[in-house]
Amino acid sequence: METIKNYLISVRNQKPEVVAKITQPLERHDDIRLELEQWIEKQKYSQDNPLTVEGYTAEAIAKLAPFMDGVGVYNFMVTLRERPDNAKRIIAEGFPRK
Repeated sequence: METIKNYLISVRNQKPEVVAKITQPLERHDDIRLELEQWIEKQKYSQDNPLTVEGYTAEAIAKLAPFMDGVGVYNFMVTLRERPDNAKRIIAEGFPRK
């Protein structure tokens, strides 16, 4: 988790309270967290046996929502796992932004 926290602080200039909020959901899903850490290190989505949640890989989500970076994509993967109906509605609506 330190890789993610350091990235958010040093690259994205996030405040510690924002970092805590962003990383909290990732603490529940080691597989998603590990793939995000790989994305941070390589700045590329996993090609070798990528994690699939509800039929979507991180790269597929990134293509559907190109305005999201890896952190957003992997947090959305958590949403897909924890609230699949809600996440699929967001996908169907084209990732509406308020």
